[in-house]
Amino acid sequence: MILDSNYNIIARPFKKFFNLGELDPSLIPQGNFEVYEKYDGSLGILHWINDKPYIATRGSFESDQAKKANEILYEKYSHTFEKLDKSKTYLFEILYPQNRIVVQYGDLEDLILLAIIDNETGIDCELEDVGFPIVKRYDGINNINELKLLEEDNKEGFVVKFQNGLRVKVKFDEYCRLHKILTNVSNRTVWEYLSEGKDFNELLDRVPDEFYNWVRSTKEKLLAEYSSIEKECKKYYKVFDTRRETAMYFLNSKYSAVLFKMMDGKDYSQIIWKFIKPDFEKPFSSVGEEQ
Repeated sequence: MILDSNYNIIARPFKKFFNLGELDPSLIPQGNFEVYEKYDGSLGILHWINDKPYIATRGSFESDQAKKANEILYEKYSHTFEKLDKSKTYLFEILYPQNRIVVQYGDLEDLILLAIIDNETGIDCELEDVGFPIVKRYDGINNINELKLLEEDNKEGFVVKFQNGLRVKVKFDEYCRLHKILTNVSNRTVWEYLSEGKDFNELLDRVPDEFYNWVRSTKEKLLAEYSSIEKECKKYYKVFDTRRETAMYFLNSKYSAVLFKMMDGKDYSQIIWKFIKPDFEKPFSSVGEEQ
């Protein structure tokens, strides 16, 4: 919840909800439910400060996603403010290209209205049209276990809402696979694949073009750095009459450990890889905060 200085509730986001397989089946209500599209962005929580609406994310009032959401709010939807009820929390999916995780929404920059919650009771209100695009609802689905069979490319999955307000997520298998790759891989991962001689195909199989290009450019950069050090060592390499003279000469180089391996006819690759181990960097600078 978001509270004011007097500890009054000014916004009430979703209660934490889980993936379908994470819940004990006995906790899943029997009876009717509603099915909505699960968007792949960040949760935006609308609240009021001095009678002006602002959007925060779950973790911050000043996150990149919150700043972008407020920019969209005031540029596209200032005409809707008089329709908003301050006793309710309006929850949005924040979508814009730089907040891309897995699903590609093109150039779309928007706020998708997901839910309206009564601040006092925490009960879901009717999803009324207040001027924002509304989350897509799927009618005619009666068996929750069949939802994964409806898997589509470039979609995350569904949110199922039961009559008691409980929500669960049903994510598509391909989305989960790609999400794991995209959120776990860094330039350190690329470095590890190169230094250990692993096959890159498992990283690049069916990933978005941006990610593919990032992995490829990171790989090329690291290989260029490796080649540069190796060439410098080969150019510097020189053997004198005695091992002592050669050792003293090698020690004048910052790559002396490589030079000694060269002299002994041993593999020096791991030493060079250690020299170029990069500072941690992920392919996407921002990762959306998921509800």
